[in-house]
Amino acid sequence: MNTAFSSRKLLFTRSFFVSIALALAGCGSGGGGTSSIVSHYVAPNGSDSNPGTVTQPFLTIQKCATTVVSGSACQIRAGTYHETVTPNSGVIITSYNGESVTIDGTDAVTGWTLHLGSIYKASVPAGVVFGSGDTNQVFIGQQMMTEARWPNGDDLFHVNWAIAGPNTTTTDVFDSYLPNSIITNWTGAHINFWSGTDPWSHQTAAVTASAAGQLTFTLDGGTASPYITPTPGGYYYVFGALGALDTQREWFYDSTTNPGTLYFWAPGGVNPTTLDVRIKTRQYAFDLSGKSNVAIQNIKIFAGGIKTNGSSTNNTITGITATYVSHFTTSPTMFTHISDSGIVINGTGNVLTNSSIAYSAGNGVTVLGTNINVRNNLIHHVDYIGNYYAGISVQGPGHNIQNNTIYATGRSAIYLNEIQNPAMVPSYDNISYNNVFNTMMLVRDGGAIYAAGQPGVTGTRIHHNWIHDTQPIYAGPGSNYPLSGVYFDQNTSGYEFDQNILWNNAYYNIFIGGSGGSNQTAPNDNNIHNNTIADVAAHAYILLGVMINCGTTQAIDNNVLVNVVNTGTACVVSNNNSTAPGANQMTSSVQTGCNFAGCSTNAPPTISRGLVAASIATQPYSLTVTAGSTATFSVTGAGSGTLGYQWLKNGSTISGATTSTYTTPATISGDNGTVFSVTVSNSVGSVNSSAATLTLQ
Repeated sequence: MNTAFSSRKLLFTRSFFVSIALALAGCGSGGGGTSSIVSHYVAPNGSDSNPGTVTQPFLTIQKCATTVVSGSACQIRAGTYHETVTPNSGVIITSYNGESVTIDGTDAVTGWTLHLGSIYKASVPAGVVFGSGDTNQVFIGQQMMTEARWPNGDDLFHVNWAIAGPNTTTTDVFDSYLPNSIITNWTGAHINFWSGTDPWSHQTAAVTASAAGQLTFTLDGGTASPYITPTPGGYYYVFGALGALDTQREWFYDSTTNPGTLYFWAPGGVNPTTLDVRIKTRQYAFDLSGKSNVAIQNIKIFAGGIKTNGSSTNNTITGITATYVSHFTTSPTMFTHISDSGIVINGTGNVLTNSSIAYSAGNGVTVLGTNINVRNNLIHHVDYIGNYYAGISVQGPGHNIQNNTIYATGRSAIYLNEIQNPAMVPSYDNISYNNVFNTMMLVRDGGAIYAAGQPGVTGTRIHHNWIHDTQPIYAGPGSNYPLSGVYFDQNTSGYEFDQNILWNNAYYNIFIGGSGGSNQTAPNDNNIHNNTIADVAAHAYILLGVMINCGTTQAIDNNVLVNVVNTGTACVVSNNNSTAPGANQMTSSVQTGCNFAGCSTNAPPTISRGLVAASIATQPYSLTVTAGSTATFSVTGAGSGTLGYQWLKNGSTISGATTSTYTTPATISGDNGTVFSVTVSNSVGSVNSSAATLTLQ
């Protein structure tokens, strides 16, 4: 372990930013204080021909960041800046006196004219980001709109899927419900497939021809038949065709015209000229490639990420709020963007802390290189394309991943891997005090914390984490494959997993898997000890599966209520029961997850005399329906014995609403914005759900 290094690094980081804050406090007004840090200033009403003083500021952050010398600061006044910043090394970039500063990766679209019905169009020339590939993204303000698709739907995680019909193959999908009445030719559109007997990731395909109830396509990558392949009964949706643009919030971009044409049906059918319609035109807010000792703090980033490379050293990013950090719609392979999506922290000694990262087709944070610290961050709604991406993807040794709250992920919350460089296995990593939940929302056969095919890991410890509520959203193929809390897959060895609390992970709270047969290339050598599993569900157990060479693998001293299952070679299993010590260091005083607004969640359910208090495995989620229709909210409760339910509307009890689902009466305009929640209870305790909002359109 490199815990001594990590502690020194974090202590340095805290001291560094305290010193910056104190120094900038003296010079923030531009004249009152004394400080060794020289500040220049940037403001939306400035000019890059100005000297950069507080009264004559620069216009762009880039001008300031390339003008000042190492050890100097760029203080940014409130406003929105449309640029990618590539600073000098050693520069401090911060908001002025905590003012709201946003670096925005979008530009406005103007010149709208009526096309047909409620659909408008505007000329938009193709650029590097928008119009030339699969990174097209359209917003109203800071709300992402939906590329035209069938079936309609704009929830990234609760997807409205079509179901492939009989005779579907790897080149043709058949579906009698395919709406050829609205489009006679789907050629040029794309398909997102979630299909196969064990669909651990998604596939995409280009439509090459269409007929009534049939799409002929070419997959963007290969298949892993029968596990991941288009099949009858598999899920899919079609996107990227003008004829599919049939409802508000949808858009389509036609790159075949010159210049390209953007078609849009705005919310409410209004003329988009009255709205702030924007397209993504820049991938990055900051490019720190080859930079060292840059400090970025208290900056908001919209529709852009942060880029580093292997030569980036000792940079510190703190207090950022980044939304829609990466976007793409096709999947040539399941790993295409494993190393370039989200906030990319590469190099050595770099730090990301006290930040919020939300909405990414790929990773929320990508950790590469060595000795990276990712601490006290809130990361959510990532991997909405449903492939091998994660809240935090971790490659390489010596990293500290600590006190992060990660939820709502297509696949894993934390993925330990060596995809970019097989020599950079995740050894001597410290994965601790994180709170991870609601993962695996779009795939099967994985875990909230996941590693696969790593026989050579040394010194990595995963400890003092909360890992919970990994549940299937959709029934279908592969629904009985692992949806685990932690999953060491396919020969993964060398991990220590201890002092964790796990609950409500649908298929195995802990799964240690070999390859089976002759494919196991090394001893498993995983040490699973002193964990607590507050779960009595049928598959809540620890599974040591299909291993032929346990090595030093053992499961000991885990506090469990369901017996350990050991298949294949019998590994060491000892003292796993309701009186075992379990995660005895995880007291109520231990800080798990991040510690700022938005980080808090329900604590683990109480265990009392072998019974587990009520908890919520799947929360109700917000719904959008048409006025006059009904809306059905649901919850998945967990715990010992009989569970009770009581639904509430705007905080008041709904009479008779005492099951796991609640369907509203026919909605009326006054129901728009109504908040629903539910209390789940049993003989040991009760818990309140998160709120779900009803929106009418």
